[in-house]
Amino acid sequence: MPEPTLTELEPGLVQITMPLPWALDHVHCYALAGRDGWTLVDAGLGSDATLRWWAQALAQLGPEPVAHLVLTHYHPDHVGASAGLAELSGAAEVVQGRLDRTMAVAAWEQGSDDEFEGYLHAHGMPAELAAASTRAESRTGVRLATPTRLVDEGDRVALGDETFRVLHLPGHADGHIALLGETSGRLLGGDVLLDEITPNVGRWPDTARDPLGRYLATLQRLSQLATRRVYPGHGPVIDDAPARAREIAAHHDERLDAAAAALDEGAETAYDAAQLIWRDEPLGFHEQRFALVEAISHLERLAETGRAREPSPGRWRPP
Repeated sequence: MPEPTLTELEPGLVQITMPLPWALDHVHCYALAGRDGWTLVDAGLGSDATLRWWAQALAQLGPEPVAHLVLTHYHPDHVGASAGLAELSGAAEVVQGRLDRTMAVAAWEQGSDDEFEGYLHAHGMPAELAAASTRAESRTGVRLATPTRLVDEGDRVALGDETFRVLHLPGHADGHIALLGETSGRLLGGDVLLDEITPNVGRWPDTARDPLGRYLATLQRLSQLATRRVYPGHGPVIDDAPARAREIAAHHDERLDAAAAALDEGAETAYDAAQLIWRDEPLGFHEQRFALVEAISHLERLAETGRAREPSPGRWRPP
């Protein structure tokens, strides 16, 4: 049976890796030691297995209390187990971005399956696949912790024995926050910057238009930050954040060209475009909806820059 892996990355900073049941097969959460106890960053997918793994992880961390739980963004592999973890750990403070909390409630407590299925179908996904994808999404376990503190860009949060500055870094998620250590310069980055893969930048039903435009601005900001080391939500620790930000920006420039080429080949919907953009990378069932929403974000960015047009909702043409 899979189980969590605890790795001490530096004194007082432990990476807690939880299995995921997808092609992306893990998520990293973090524990920071401090005088008042542990700070946990992110919670993992909301399942009974995750809470069993957390019980194991907390036992390995030792008898010190959990003082804080911080949530970087509302995606299910980061907030899904947050309510259960808050209860299990007894965390006195739950910190979440103000916009992210609004989006979490809208997505997981107010959203409807019919709306999501209709959205996928409206963007060209065949009806049977849209229905199956919606059923799979609705089975994703999420039970939201209630934050005791909502934070915004520039707020300071004392975690462990260091003060961190809250950065609002949208794109992967509109309300995504990251935490920049004011002494160490380290960044607890969630999914803002990943090393071996690029974060999905999708236009979901609850996402504002042109998330890729916001993400490119986030990458520009990261390329200019003094910080170099990023502790991410997936994959290896990043030791040169500005360089990785520039690499991902270049990747999206290439992907924008591929989206424009897909329109030139006759793609009319985001689903059509995704099949052409990823034609050399066969997409599994779970990846189909991520490819579709990422194709929408690239088509919207093309439209914002005059390289495509949307004559009717969900239908695209070259300029």
